[in-house]
Amino acid sequence: MEGHARLLLDLATVLGVAALTSVLFQKLKQPAVLGYLLAGMIVGPHVPVPLVADLGNVRLMGELGVILLMFTIGLEFSLPKLLHAGPPALLTGTLQVGTQLVVGFLVARLLGWTPLESAFFGASLAIASTMILAKLFDERGIRGPLKETVLGVLLVEDLHAVLLLAALTAAASLGGPSAGAIAGTLLKLAVFLAVLVGAGRLVVPPAVRWVADHARDEVLLVVGAGLCFGLAQLAAWAGFSVAMGAFVAGMLVCESGRGRKVEHLVHPLRDLFAAMFFVAVGMLMEPAAVWRDWPLVLLFTTLVIVVNAVSVMVGATLAGLPLALGVRAGLALGQVGEFGFILLSAGIGLGVVDPSRYALLAAICVATALATPALLSAGEPAARFLDRHLPAPLRTYLSLYQSWAAALRAPALRKAPGAAVRRTFLHLLLDAVLIGLVGALAPRVMRLGAAWLEGSGTLGHTLAQGAVLLAAASLVALLVSRMVRRSRVLAERLLDLPGPGGLGARPDTRRAFRTGLRLGVLLLTGLPVLAAVSALIPLASIGALGAASALAIPLLLWRRARGLQRDLEASSDWMGEDARDPWGTSEAAAATPSGGWRTLRIGARCPSLGRTLEELDLPGGAGVALVALLREGHLLEPRSETRLQPGDLLALSGPASALDEAEALLGREPGPGI
Repeated sequence: MEGHARLLLDLATVLGVAALTSVLFQKLKQPAVLGYLLAGMIVGPHVPVPLVADLGNVRLMGELGVILLMFTIGLEFSLPKLLHAGPPALLTGTLQVGTQLVVGFLVARLLGWTPLESAFFGASLAIASTMILAKLFDERGIRGPLKETVLGVLLVEDLHAVLLLAALTAAASLGGPSAGAIAGTLLKLAVFLAVLVGAGRLVVPPAVRWVADHARDEVLLVVGAGLCFGLAQLAAWAGFSVAMGAFVAGMLVCESGRGRKVEHLVHPLRDLFAAMFFVAVGMLMEPAAVWRDWPLVLLFTTLVIVVNAVSVMVGATLAGLPLALGVRAGLALGQVGEFGFILLSAGIGLGVVDPSRYALLAAICVATALATPALLSAGEPAARFLDRHLPAPLRTYLSLYQSWAAALRAPALRKAPGAAVRRTFLHLLLDAVLIGLVGALAPRVMRLGAAWLEGSGTLGHTLAQGAVLLAAASLVALLVSRMVRRSRVLAERLLDLPGPGGLGARPDTRRAFRTGLRLGVLLLTGLPVLAAVSALIPLASIGALGAASALAIPLLLWRRARGLQRDLEASSDWMGEDARDPWGTSEAAAATPSGGWRTLRIGARCPSLGRTLEELDLPGGAGVALVALLREGHLLEPRSETRLQPGDLLALSGPASALDEAEALLGREPGPGI
């Protein structure tokens, strides 16, 4: 059969089967991606159905889908968006990607896989699915903090995915983690991106703006697609991934301010060819192989869900987000995304990943995608369960910490103290990069240094190796100690920024907050370095470090929480210093409330007297955090069944409008049904 006729037949076959399966899965209220994977199995060579498409043709069309998918990710990526997502998304996304990558790498190595294959597979598990979550959020009408948090984390994950694609492709093309060669390739990549982005920003944004404002939509579509495929081919000529070039093209178009319009035009084209990509993935699935490897499917599926949930919850909590929001976001992000297939495809194409891993990843994708709707629904009950069973000291600590962290907004970081914070963080990041370079270069330097010392006759072979190893270890120890010192300085400078209720200035809260801040900073800067050099570190060392961290972090936070609880109970008058009593005298009612933080005294005339916190529904009704409840000098655990009494002090945090609404709820007369 002639080439064009065969291509037309494959296109008709694939789209026809994909249409039926996607409609079926939509009726079942499941992601369309699962329908595309099933369509690929039906038209693939491993299922006894007389509808076999040519894998080469389908993969070619699927590669167009990858390019367009990366282009649309670039259209959504911009520095203003990243800054709007802020430190919480950066810390949470980095912790999630780094933890999943390291854990996945360790498990794969324990299964006997090669270092590069383990690195590619661990990276493919680390990126959640923008496509699945976007569709589920739209179908369920999910808005507000959960959607904003998840999309912010996904944005950071996409950024890490692009960096992982570049780094792993460089390592694989050079035959392994040769540190010097990888450094040279990454330097070449940095120069290429600097030239491409620098020159592109001068030409692409104004050109796209002019076309968008003066030409028809189809012309804008052609221009956008031309830039997408043109820069993808340019990246391929330079020796890099086509996905990288398409991503840069999307970023440049986004800079024009017309990215939304271009995305709207490209979206149907992307969905069409992205469907072909997932069909190609499904064609590689062997049901017999999946059945044979079902223990691995179960193992990695559990790994993705549990590690994502825990790492996102920890990252969000250290970043100052409410614990309930972290739990819901962590469960929502428990799936393997489309970028995982892009990463694994690159590894298979470079010959460092066994092609059978594709079927394994596809099975994991199907399992996690099927579980995502249930996990999303379970988020709120899980958050309530954890909130009910959280020990009182830890609840108080987290509430105060979140109240203080919520007040750190971008305007504060743009002032003079904020400049010092940014400068210290950049120095800390530089130390982390230097540690990564030392770890990556250590094997080569050890060989060359030992050979030089041995050749000069100064030392014998064993002593020469020991001397070089001691020098490298000393340098790493120096950099690590400097990172620890700078993390303390950074925490102190963050605590000096304006916060609610003077929490950052009190010795007891300052000491407790410093611990959480230093943990967050060290995880943010140190975990990517560990992930980058994990292939060069013995498995036992990584496992011991991970186990020690997993044990030390909860114990340290628990110790600080108990200490803070004792300090607050010993000097509990801090809640009453600026208490506002709207139900008392007119002078007290006129007291000026502090922004972001408010302490309310329940007076004898308060309409809420005798009502429970569950009836008032302060967090749900007003969107505030009930930080603490003080009664007769003792901190009480604010449970749903707690009834308000005269003289109770409620410490609330949140936006000024939400605090006003909370005050109105407390002062509202109960309705007939209460």
